[in-house]
Amino acid sequence: MKNVRMMFLGMMLLFLAVPFATAAENNVSKLIVQGEGKVIAAPDKVTVVLGVETRDSSAAIAASENAQLMNETIAALLAAGIAENEIQTSSYSLRTASQDEPVLAGTRQKAPEFLASNLVTVNLNNTTDVGRVLDAAVSAGSNTIQEVSFDLKDAQPQQDLALTLAIEDASRKAEVAAEAASVNLGRVLEISEGYGYVAAKSQSAVFDMATPIQPGQMEITASVTMTYEIS
Repeated sequence: MKNVRMMFLGMMLLFLAVPFATAAENNVSKLIVQGEGKVIAAPDKVTVVLGVETRDSSAAIAASENAQLMNETIAALLAAGIAENEIQTSSYSLRTASQDEPVLAGTRQKAPEFLASNLVTVNLNNTTDVGRVLDAAVSAGSNTIQEVSFDLKDAQPQQDLALTLAIEDASRKAEVAAEAASVNLGRVLEISEGYGYVAAKSQSAVFDMATPIQPGQMEITASVTMTYEIS
């Protein structure tokens, strides 16, 4: 029974201590600084979205022509060395094409025109072959290049380096601010971080033979907010 009372007393003391600790923490003088870090890296993967669009007054003919051109496009991609598992259908549609021209009084409205669209996403692990792949697709009948975007297979090392630079930047700012304000830096109370990166991106609708595609560079960024105790 005595042990139970002692345990209960210890728990009560612990619960009473928590509010005092929280109150003491809130009364601490603080310095809050922000830091940024940036790393430049060359992309090592690329995603291409391309496909075929066909039009005809007959939905069946539009779909049939589209299927033929897309089959030839995929065959050309495979012949160019793209693995089958790197090619994936991303969208397919067959719809009435919009007719924006106004119908004049006394004239007959044009028959509807059907638009068949088939897009595939191609993932490449070699950024140097993008132009050759695009040219092969266009030569085979692809008439839509919707997107060419570059990225990193693994951005973690660059993110870690950017975070390190951001913390160093925040620490430097804290030291400068503390010296200017004639205060002493204490322990770090809190750190919050965020990441982001800008991928090189190219968009176009028409490509010529031997199309030059430059992957450029990517910018990986990190930001931190650090809270210091000061005295």
